[in-house]
Amino acid sequence: MAGYDTAGEIQNTYASAHREFGVNPAYWMRYFPPSPAADLFNGDAVAESRAAWDSGGPYVSCISAPNQSRLSGSAAEGQADAQAFCAAMLAAYHTVRPLLLPASGHLYCWLDQEYSTSLSSDYWNAWAHFIAEYNFAGLGTYPLYPCLYCDPFSPFPNCSTIAKARGVNIPAAIWSSEPEPCGTLGRPPRWHPDECRTVPTRLWQYGEQGACNLSANVDLNVGGPGFVMARFCFHVSSRP
Repeated sequence: MAGYDTAGEIQNTYASAHREFGVNPAYWMRYFPPSPAADLFNGDAVAESRAAWDSGGPYVSCISAPNQSRLSGSAAEGQADAQAFCAAMLAAYHTVRPLLLPASGHLYCWLDQEYSTSLSSDYWNAWAHFIAEYNFAGLGTYPLYPCLYCDPFSPFPNCSTIAKARGVNIPAAIWSSEPEPCGTLGRPPRWHPDECRTVPTRLWQYGEQGACNLSANVDLNVGGPGFVMARFCFHVSSRP
């Protein structure tokens, strides 16, 4: 099933998206710090969770999109960005009483790497390690799983960087940004994203607002065969 990613707040987005596509999303993908170019979910987590519920897609996945120059940087930068990301997810979790961790025990946490950005091993390993080893809410279950959004066919390091990762630093999944054949939410194209070789591609952004002339402030995404994205998202279990 297909869902949306958006840099805008869900409460300001879902009505126009529903008018455009006429169907409910299966999930939303929203931004958390550090993401300087986006509205942040944790800025008004109650209103966003309420809007996700009202939209018919009461599942929220988590993205961090730091200043892209940082991704080629140091382990200290990677750890600092992961710390900010985890703290914001935890704050939203505590703020919204019916915002639950996924029953699967795996909350996918996406690092946004754009086409022209290089990803260093130092940054990735520190970022991914902090995410994977974060004792979320003191539960002792370690439910956060590092994942990467990228264009696998970019000439800049991404797939080659994560191929060197070991242990908990190996991404749980790739979210591919290419190609973009567009389509609709209810009728996504046949699965054929660009893919990294060493890590499974589970999600595909097949329609981007700027490339597909969408009027709503959303991009379109679909999971691969047998992959249900909602199982790896926060679940808004009732209307806040």
